[in-house]
Formats: sequence, C-alpha cells, structure tokens
Amino acid sequence: MKSRGCSIAAVVGILLALSIAGDSASDVMRVAVPHDAYPGYSICKLHYYGQAFSLHGDEKTSSLFTILADGMLMPVADLGHLVDRPPVKLVVREEAQNGTTEKEVEVRIVDYWKKLRFQQPDGHYSGSVYENEPIGTTVEGLERMFATGGDGKITYSLVSGDDLGHFAIDNATGEIRTNAVLDAESQEEYELVVRATDGVSSADAKVSVRVDNLNDNAPMADRSVYEFRIPEDAEIYTIVGNVSATDADEGDKPVFHFVPTRHPVFAVIPKTGQILLIAHPELKSYKLMMRAQDSAKPPKFSPPFHVYVEVYSEELELDDDLTNDVDVPKTRQRRSVRPTKSYEYKETDGSKPGKVMFQLDKKHPSEMYKMESPVKWVEVDSAGDVKVKEPWDYEQLGKEKTIDFWIFVTGPNINGK
Repeated sequence: MKSRGCSIAAVVGILLALSIAGDSASDVMRVAVPHDAYPGYSICKLHYYGQAFSLHGDEKTSSLFTILADGMLMPVADLGHLVDRPPVKLVVREEAQNGTTEKEVEVRIVDYWKKLRFQQPDGHYSGSVYENEPIGTTVEGLERMFATGGDGKITYSLVSGDDLGHFAIDNATGEIRTNAVLDAESQEEYELVVRATDGVSSADAKVSVRVDNLNDNAPMADRSVYEFRIPEDAEIYTIVGNVSATDADEGDKPVFHFVPTRHPVFAVIPKTGQILLIAHPELKSYKLMMRAQDSAKPPKFSPPFHVYVEVYSEELELDDDLTNDVDVPKTRQRRSVRPTKSYEYKETDGSKPGKVMFQLDKKHPSEMYKMESPVKWVEVDSAGDVKVKEPWDYEQLGKEKTIDFWIFVTGPNINGK
C-alpha cells in the first residue's frame, strides 16, 4: 500500500511538471521596441520568483540583448539596422527548483515615429460625467484620447483603476462609458489606465474621470428677514451686518447679490455675505432685497429675502441747566445699536487665556461693557477689553467658523448694544 501511494504521488508530480512546461512553451510574448532604444533600455520584465534566467536563440541577433537576474530584458547594442525587418526571436530559459521552462519572446524593432502611441504628449487625459446619469453615459472630454501608429488594428482595454467595474470601454474606438450609476458624494474622481495594443506593441494612457455633482438643491437664506441698525454718522465701509445661507448640496458655497444687482448706499461681499456702507446714508429705514446663488453649473438661486437697515441719530437732548422749578423736557433714553464689528484671527492667536484680542471703541469715557450672554471662547471686562477665555479650537467652531456675541454698553444717557 505504501509503494502504491508513492507511485501515485510520483505520477501526479510528473504530470504537473509536463503541464507547466507545455503551457510555457506555447506562450509567445510579443513586444515592440523603438529603433533609437539605447543599451540598457527596458524592453520588458518577466515575473521573478527566484528562478535563474538565461537568453538563447540565433547567436547573431540574441547577442544584441541580455536579460538581468531579475528578469529585465534590454538591448546591449544599437538596433536601428533591424527596423522593418522580421522580429527577432529570443528564447528565455527559466531554471527553478521545480524544473526548467522556456518562453519565446518576439522583439519587433519599429521606427520611433511609427510606434503605437497616444496623441497627448504626457499620455494623461481628463474627462467628466455627471452623477446619477444612466448606465451607458459617455464620459465627456476624451474625444482626443486615441492611439496612432502600430502595425495593425488597434484595440483598447481598461487595465487598472476600475476594480468595481463602474466603467466600460469600446474596444474599437476607446470611448469610455459608465457601467454603473455614479455618485459624486461616494467618489468624485477615478484614475483609470487605458491600454491600446496592435497585437505587437502597446501604449498606456492615464485617464482622470471627474464625477460632477448635480445641482439638486437651491441655497436657502438662514433667515427670511434681516434687520440691522447703524448711526447716521457711521464711517464709510462700516460693516452693517452679515447674511448667510445654507445649501444641501455638498461642496456648494452660496454667494450673495442684491436684487437688482447694485445699491447706491450699500454693497455686499458676495462670498462672505457682509453688507458694507459705501455712501453716507439718510436718516431713514432702507429696505433691501437679496438672494443667494450656489456655485454649481447651472446655478440655482434662493427665493429673495429682505434686509432692513435703520439709520438713526445718536443725539439725545437733555438740558441740565434748567432749575428744578421749571418743567424740564427730557428725551427718554432709548436703546441703540452700534455697527457690527468684524475681526479676523488665526486659531493660534487665541491660544493663551487672558490675552486681550481687541478693545471696544468708547464714545464716552464713562461707558461700561457687559456681554449679553456668556460665550465659551471670549469674555469682555467692564473697560471694554475683549479677552481669550478658553484656547480657541477651529474644529469646534460652528459652520461659519466665527465667534459671535453681543455687548451691552451702559453709561450717561446710553442704553444700547
């Protein structure tokens, strides 16, 4: 029984070795090399797993080539005289522990200018397709992605970058189409490698396919009405206030415009939504109409929303010289709103608690200051110094990446913020 078992094992081993040798002997590798290939030019590299390589064939032509220990095949002499001649047939022998195999390699020397190549000098192309398009949609922007030269019919294939099969290629034309419904939120770009071959030589092209986000949603203003107040003597380019909007489409950043697009007294910074005073205002209330626009193509617009700007006078009349026995007309103190102030800092600027970032502008030496409600990052003392309360953390700030707060100002005939 032992002898029979050993015999069976020996037969199986012999059949396996014969099968490997048979497959390798019938396998012919065909490559094309430009006529100006220099000694040391990399023609191809055979798979290396520890075996020893040696080169055989016609001594006159095989002596023009060598194969390195790692399987790299390269020329050692000028090959220009072999242009347009029958291919050089080489035999690569591989000796390993499980036996010896031979692989035939046909090397065709071609004129460099007739070599199979893609038209783009760097071999890199860029295309795009919209998300949610049906299967079979053509990737746009690749009209010039084709190969020329070669000795026969050119065919195309996708060789890498599409493990999930999201794309398909027309073997005859090289046109790339979607093979799945794509989603920009899941993956917004693919890096593919397209190979063109004529049966003898091949050329590769890198193709970047961008998945464009469909403009599904229009931006929406965060408020339907904004109200701001400024004094009539406010300086030109004072920030009146800030408007904001939200877009449900990822990556879309709204910009802002007046409706109509210009106003003689106010201007808006499109990217930030800050409203600026650009001319001396009248003592009245202004009604502005605005809308937000997203950054997608084609763009979508928010419904119009209103901004009211009240211009007020800070003069409060009070006659302190009148005697007690005379009726003294007094103007009732009223709450006023000073212009919004805006400052820009880096995260590192607010790393030290207690650091004074700026001082509030005083219009009267006796003014006192107090926060309307506490905030995590800053505090203000009664003298108007705005200080770091806790080290600032950019990641913990809100969507707008701002620290916003109201300040109450009290003093002689003052009750405002």
